Amino acid sequence: METPNIMSYSPPESEPNVSGKVPASTITAASEDLAELQEQVMSNFQKPNVPNINVPERVILCLDVCYDNHNSLFRLGDGTTFTPINMIKRVLDFFIHSKSAINRRTEFALIVLKDTEACWVQNFTSNLKEIINAIDYLNPEEYSSERFDFKKLFQLIKQKVEIPEYKEGECILPPSNVVRMIVMYGRSNCIPLIPQDDSYFNFLKKQLYFYIDILLAHEEECASYKCEEIYDALQDLDNGYSYVYEVSRNATKIHDCIAKLLAHPLQRPLQKNTDYTFGSRY
Repeated sequence: METPNIMSYSPPESEPNVSGKVPASTITAASEDLAELQEQVMSNFQKPNVPNINVPERVILCLDVCYDNHNSLFRLGDGTTFTPINMIKRVLDFFIHSKSAINRRTEFALIVLKDTEACWVQNFTSNLKEIINAIDYLNPEEYSSERFDFKKLFQLIKQKVEIPEYKEGECILPPSNVVRMIVMYGRSNCIPLIPQDDSYFNFLKKQLYFYIDILLAHEEECASYKCEEIYDALQDLDNGYSYVYEVSRNATKIHDCIAKLLAHPLQRPLQKNTDYTFGSRY
């Protein structure tokens, strides 16, 4: 079967105006759409040559349990309120059940970020009750440090997680699984330290079957906190294939973000090329 020539796409013809000429604005808009489509196609061609198959995922839920303001609340449309930790528990319940419904071989593990340390709480399991119970037992904690060193987190992953090896000559063969860590960071006054010179972190960034996604849930009054500095620091976790989201105390938006993280890392486009509108623009 012949492959359609996407790059030679021609935008639909526009109706001429009364003078018989197509409006310049219409031509400009069509050209911009074409340029955007070509950019998306080329960027996806530049992605690693990995099979886009829904192989089982091993998802590491990396949950920050520290908080800045115990009076800070998420509010639903019906007026129900949730503390930040309880809202995270709510959206993770949705995420876990949804991922399992998509592929029942999905496994989940749990890491908790405390004041200055990372703790491995739950080994990989496909038993939903087991992982949800582990999350439900978590309680919010205060913190005193102005920095959190992610090197401790990467040391845990090195000890606990086996990452499938990518072999150039076997790139068309699907791996047994992929590993994805979702970092849910909740502090607004503690800047993450991402160890760019750490040998294992550099190893992880090169692994084509290991992904890191980020969800930053921060306080609303960013001028009074270090939200921007924290967001910028977390960007250093991205090797080019991460999905990165940030949300303040907005219940709707945090549900939207967790839903977008349901996409399988081998089957999703680059984040900059995602389009969540219905129907086709082209």
